[in-house]
This record gives sequence, structure tokens and C-alpha cells, in this order.
Amino acid sequence: MNHEFVTVYGKAIIEKDKLFIRSLDVPFSKTAFSQIAYELFFVVVFALQFFKEHGPMVYVSLLAWGVVFAFRLPAIYDVLFKRSYASRIALNKIKSMEIEEDTHGLQIFIILNLQNNRYRKIPFRKLENQYEPFTEVISHHLTSFQLA
Repeated sequence: MNHEFVTVYGKAIIEKDKLFIRSLDVPFSKTAFSQIAYELFFVVVFALQFFKEHGPMVYVSLLAWGVVFAFRLPAIYDVLFKRSYASRIALNKIKSMEIEEDTHGLQIFIILNLQNNRYRKIPFRKLENQYEPFTEVISHHLTSFQLA
């Protein structure tokens, strides 16, 4: 049985106990490549500070970039190790589901927590009400797998 849901950037399709996420129109800033590259930029700049010529300004810039790197460390960890970029997820690999609203109230994020301790965040438009049937189908599969 196929279920098809419209997301912000494409479609979420459930067929044969698998969730397929088709991204049709994703802005470059929302792609996995740009998110990983943005976070790794701070790591590269911090590492390059060690190869500068020695002088008093090197220590100041090293300290400044070290502070920036320390503040970006949780985001780097999240992007590299916690977030899942898979476009095909088996429904039996979903451990739990959370619903989160954005700050403007226009989008709903469905966060699927997977068994490998990663998560996949799927954005839905709130006015289209596609997230409600999607959560019903996912919760149905969650309860059926928990009962088995």
C-alpha cells in the first residue's frame, strides 16, 4: 500500500515498509553538502591557524578561532554524527517520532529517531496538513513493530 505525502522540499513516500524521501526542489543552503561544508569550514580555519607565521597576532587569532570552534562544536557533532541524510529508511528502523513547530508557525518538523541513534528531520507545511496523516501512518507502524 503506497502513501504519498507532500513535504516542503519534495515528497515522502511510504511503500512496502520503507520510507522514501524525494527532494525535488531543495535550496543549496539546505542540502547535506552545504550543511556539512559550513560546519567543517570552522574546523579548517581553526586548523590553518597553526600554520601561520609566528608572532603575537597568531596567538590572538588562534584564541579567537578556538572560541568560535568551541561554540560550534555541538553543531559540528550534530551535523556529522547525529543527523541522518538517508533518503530511504526502513520503517522498522524508526525508534520514535517527535513533532516540532518552527519559530514562525509555518512549518512542522517531524523528527524520526532511528535505532542507530541518528535522527531524520522532515519539514512539512502546516497549512497543507500533510503531517497529520504522515504521523498516523508512522505511529501505526511504530505500534505494530512494538507489539510484535
